[in-house]
Amino acid sequence: MDLRINKQHKLIYVFLWVLCILGAWSVIPYLLHLKVIPESISLSTIFTLVTVQSGIMSGVACILSYFILPKVDLFPFSTQSPLKRIVYPGLIFGLFLGLILFFLNTTVFAGSILSSVHPPAWTGLLASFYGGINEEVLLRLFFFSLVYFLMRKWIKSSSRLTSLWITNIIVAIIFGLGHLPTALKLVEPSSFEYFRILLLNGIPSLVFGYLYWSRGLWTVMLAHFVTDLVVHVFVV
Repeated sequence: MDLRINKQHKLIYVFLWVLCILGAWSVIPYLLHLKVIPESISLSTIFTLVTVQSGIMSGVACILSYFILPKVDLFPFSTQSPLKRIVYPGLIFGLFLGLILFFLNTTVFAGSILSSVHPPAWTGLLASFYGGINEEVLLRLFFFSLVYFLMRKWIKSSSRLTSLWITNIIVAIIFGLGHLPTALKLVEPSSFEYFRILLLNGIPSLVFGYLYWSRGLWTVMLAHFVTDLVVHVFVV
């Protein structure tokens, strides 16, 4: 039985690795429209570089996650009661987060240049797969699990819930910082833009982290995908 489960998990990681490569391809049109990729680079070269980079990064993330997860009390691949555990919370939290981000973007941060940047909806649709797949595999499946493992190993006196929330906050900060390089290619650096980027990415990241440890990877992937759909497709 254990051998069968182990084999199933190996197949899941291979499946996620392939999805990450496809997800990396899906974000290319969005980045090209934003002109964050030099126009001098040919499309074939872009695809090659993206494939190699995503293949290595997601491959390493999946391999390390395969060895880390058995050592922690996280169960990201559970599919029990899929409607209640995955579909409903993924759709509800994704829609809710998308509307919150849209509200903040059009009110509090209406003065940001980034708030007026709207690539074609079809590129936003494709890019949403990258957010739901690649970012969740790297940030939640791998990095969240790794930080949580280290927290439980080094700070044994803290409760499980405390360790989870500290991990969640750390990952949320990293998630926000990870969006700075691309964003700062479009706007001049300022405290206002830094705050906007960190807040609008930190809020959903905290929710995604909660969904990851309480509902699993499939739920958070769906929630992230729906959030990006709302922000990049339906309310642009």
